[in-house]
Amino acid sequence: MGAGRLRRGTAIAALAVSLAACGSQPGGAGGGGDVTISFAWWGSDGRATITKQAVELFQQKNPNIKVQTTFSAYAAYWEKVATQTAGGNPPDVMTVDTRYLSEYGERKVLLDLNEGAGKQVSLADVNPELANTGVIGGKRFAVPWAQNASSLVYDPAPYQAAGADPSQPMTWEQFRAAAEKVSAANGFQVRGVTDFGMIDSALEIWLRQRGKGMFTPDGKLGFGAAELKEYWELASRFRTTKAATEAEVTASYNTSPEQAPLGKKLTAAEFAYDSVYPGFQKANGKDLRVAPYPSDDPANTGQYRRPSMFLAVSARGKQQEASAKLVNFLINDPEAGKILGADRGLPPNLKIRAQLAGEAKGTDKVIYDYEAAIEPKLGPAPAVPPKGAGAIQKLLQRTYEEIAFGRLSVDDAVSRFMSEAQKDLQ
Repeated sequence: MGAGRLRRGTAIAALAVSLAACGSQPGGAGGGGDVTISFAWWGSDGRATITKQAVELFQQKNPNIKVQTTFSAYAAYWEKVATQTAGGNPPDVMTVDTRYLSEYGERKVLLDLNEGAGKQVSLADVNPELANTGVIGGKRFAVPWAQNASSLVYDPAPYQAAGADPSQPMTWEQFRAAAEKVSAANGFQVRGVTDFGMIDSALEIWLRQRGKGMFTPDGKLGFGAAELKEYWELASRFRTTKAATEAEVTASYNTSPEQAPLGKKLTAAEFAYDSVYPGFQKANGKDLRVAPYPSDDPANTGQYRRPSMFLAVSARGKQQEASAKLVNFLINDPEAGKILGADRGLPPNLKIRAQLAGEAKGTDKVIYDYEAAIEPKLGPAPAVPPKGAGAIQKLLQRTYEEIAFGRLSVDDAVSRFMSEAQKDLQ
């Protein structure tokens, strides 16, 4: 989970160039000779270590396939993939974020895994609803590599001292009051929660709690000016009562655990995907926990089975058989599943998940227990976000910062966002 810095215009230009630069070149590892494929992902050094271990196991089991791996932080990753795609040489296997799946898939950069080499990627043991999150117009452009869910990552000690328990159902106002008490208890040096006004994933959950969504199935905004105004007024109420962080702390908000306010010990809670929880735990150093979002409707938490990231195969690659084989291995091999653990979220393969859940310890056990607890309340997943979803995320952050710094009123910010968002989604 992390916010991308890739500008939409750059991504579109890069993809457009790639279409003219090269055509599909199917190939495979079945010809008897050795083949080499490239595999790229985003994440931390710790994620790289275990991913490389899984890749090494794949190469041991498939000695005729050599895998060249690269990784980088989220923003740098998308910049690099855009450049490689523009040059006609995207990674053979790559991780894809839901914000950019339409952007890359609909421009034929990604292989349809329902056809040809992609058929060897088995989803027989993956929850059908989760599996279908990578499908656009009947084409399976990607498969989920892990499942995560939205959560509140928090330090229980200061909340308990404030007489609150975020693990129990709370309304948004009850949570705000508790967060304000946490802030006041230490002279407002550490705030109760990180300001969430700029976080698109938080907006999505808040909208779902009200029967809305970020986007409609036909690629339009799923909410109007009234909903956005209410959301930003809610976030502003947290900020102005000092329950949440001031503008200077959350300017250019960075979702990497090490750079986020909770990881830097500037807050006692932050809305994030549960798969990021171990990173927060390591960066913060305290015994953190995860809980569902506050909700004014106890029967609707707004949560769903979310693919934390996808695995996709390049439609340009010369070794599509080998590439699809690696994807299938990373999803369905039990040994690989054990190596990868819950770093990206729960394994998509339900058999592997059940095995690992029984063996889980530490932060992995916290995540498994959390998702087991919320499973009965998970709603249907939304449609794949349209082209421009990445730009919408950055627009939300940029516009809310104007509110937080007092440069725009909520009404003016809403008006600006709605106007610019329409252009981004054209």
